[in-house]
Amino acid sequence: MKIKSVETFVVRIPYDEGKVNWGAGFWAKDPNQHPGLPADHPGDITTEYPPVWRFRALYPKDNETVIVRIETDNGIVGWGDAHTPVGGQVSKAVIDSLFAPLLYGKNPLDIQPIWELLYSTMRLRGHSQGFQLEAISGIDIALWDIAGKALNTPVYKLLGGQMRDRIPVYASSLPRVHQSSGEAGWQGLADAAREIKEQGFLAFKVKLGIDLDRDRHALRVLKEAVGDEIKIGVDVNGAYDFAYARKAGRMMQEEGAWWIEEPLMPENLRDYTRLAEYLDIIVAGGECLCNRWIFNDFLAAGAMDLIQPDVSRAGGISECKRISDLADIYGVPFAPHISTGTAIYMAASLQWAAAGPNLMTCEWPLSQKASGNDILSEPFDFRDGFVHVSDRPGLGIDIDEATLRAWAVA
Repeated sequence: MKIKSVETFVVRIPYDEGKVNWGAGFWAKDPNQHPGLPADHPGDITTEYPPVWRFRALYPKDNETVIVRIETDNGIVGWGDAHTPVGGQVSKAVIDSLFAPLLYGKNPLDIQPIWELLYSTMRLRGHSQGFQLEAISGIDIALWDIAGKALNTPVYKLLGGQMRDRIPVYASSLPRVHQSSGEAGWQGLADAAREIKEQGFLAFKVKLGIDLDRDRHALRVLKEAVGDEIKIGVDVNGAYDFAYARKAGRMMQEEGAWWIEEPLMPENLRDYTRLAEYLDIIVAGGECLCNRWIFNDFLAAGAMDLIQPDVSRAGGISECKRISDLADIYGVPFAPHISTGTAIYMAASLQWAAAGPNLMTCEWPLSQKASGNDILSEPFDFRDGFVHVSDRPGLGIDIDEATLRAWAVA
């Protein structure tokens, strides 16, 4: 069996019911307005501390990603998702120009040799995260899909076996409430939390990290809306410095939050280590860390209580399984991070989660219809806070190719 073709295309899919991703929505109205200040305040994001502009990553108004389709000479098709919410043409070019010529004629079951080959191609030019790793991720996921289909078994069996047949998931994510939105903003937050509970989720995540008093109020609004039985994780996207993160972490402990995610800039190993030692609340992170070596630095330092690798950012299923197994040596659980993308991305995360002994939970996007179940012949099986893992071969999903291609823009 040999690789015959490698195809990539960028898709742009609207979010459910006109909703936008939290990142696009957060900055949609005025990119300089500080979300924690009233509309008539003279300050903006450049004048206030902590500097919230540091987590103003680019996000489009629609869900964009790069799809990878690999076909073998005996007709098996594997699907991958290379994430890339902005600049998808870059990851597409990396695959088409650099990687595809290296793949033709290779045995798709040689997954690790292929991974190492692709990772080494740009070693001298910056290769350890970003477009390069997202491109590798999409290819790696597609190769695992082929392997499972060729051997007529789910990917989790090839990763060492099935630890669980259902994955605990948390809904992600409720957006920050702007100061300028007034009482209507708090009411909308409470209503959204109640809707999540009614859908059957047992946990969800909320974006905070603006102001301690407002963040405390947000947690109390949410607790009042859903009760104590629903777990609430907090994501601040690196908004704090160490002193502020320490105060925020103590406050979140008091309010019963599940974890504090990315309290510091992702590069700040020293302060993550200090913070994890200081706080009792779970210090989570890792969505911006993209290979086993950088994760080892954080794990060896005791810098995180929960790691959140991303299967479409951190080198695909191969590298993420290595990372989560590494974390298990240190006694640290993992929770797959899922950002913007398609059902392929979600299915790959489930396969990895099913095989990991140290799984805590898995992120599950709230907006998943057009880019999720609508491109599948059978929807994901979500019930009572869990996604039940398919026992079908490969990633366990069947792509409706015509529906997916209808969203292609490049």
